[in-house]
Amino acid sequence: MNLPDRLEDSRGFSGAHTLFGGGRLQRGPLWNGMHIPHANTLAVTVFANLLPLAGVLLLGWDIYVLLIFYWCETAIIGFWTVITVALHRGEVTWSFDGPTKREGQVPWAIAIFLAFHAGFFMAVHLFLLSALYGNAWPGSLRSPLTFVDTFVIGQRLWPMLALVFVHQAMVFVEVRQAHSVVPSIVGLYMRIVVMQVVLIIGAWGVMLTGSGLFGLCLLVAGRAALDLFWPQVLKSVMSAMEANRK
Repeated sequence: MNLPDRLEDSRGFSGAHTLFGGGRLQRGPLWNGMHIPHANTLAVTVFANLLPLAGVLLLGWDIYVLLIFYWCETAIIGFWTVITVALHRGEVTWSFDGPTKREGQVPWAIAIFLAFHAGFFMAVHLFLLSALYGNAWPGSLRSPLTFVDTFVIGQRLWPMLALVFVHQAMVFVEVRQAHSVVPSIVGLYMRIVVMQVVLIIGAWGVMLTGSGLFGLCLLVAGRAALDLFWPQVLKSVMSAMEANRK
């Protein structure tokens, strides 16, 4: 099955990112009608991704708190992605061998595996974020309650995180009925990959400059790239999956 170059607009959107809109990629029987998210507009994308940098440079926002917010945002998206996989009603679901047609079974095992697999990476990322950028926040990861009290409540992240949670709940209602669950899973793991790159390369910035600004710039650039080039990224990932299936 070959991927054509044409993307057709459609209603609906994926939970891969809060700024993604909707699109549809036409391909072979397994992938036909798949919903693909795409960036809304260049202006909105640039503004949304540059706002944190402006806050740090002009308003003195704390870099570590912003990175924690991004981590929490991904955790919320991960939660709803797991729920989507478990309750998805579309034709294409996910198995341990990759995308597959639904045969009536509820993929609870895949949802549980996804929760533990993505959760492991998220936990490691949180630990590394604290080690690299959180020297001014000792003990903030002592327990989940301390973490919530320090950042979600103490730094007043809860209103923004509540909006993200509600938005992802609305996304869930949409993508639960979508033809395929694959875009949601790919979107989650691409966010995890971006954070992984930020931690690896950003560590050098911390060692060389003593500041986390370089890591934040990497994260902003990675998020912007996913926003702007998401259809191409998703097509590339699915093409790689297709090649592995042959």
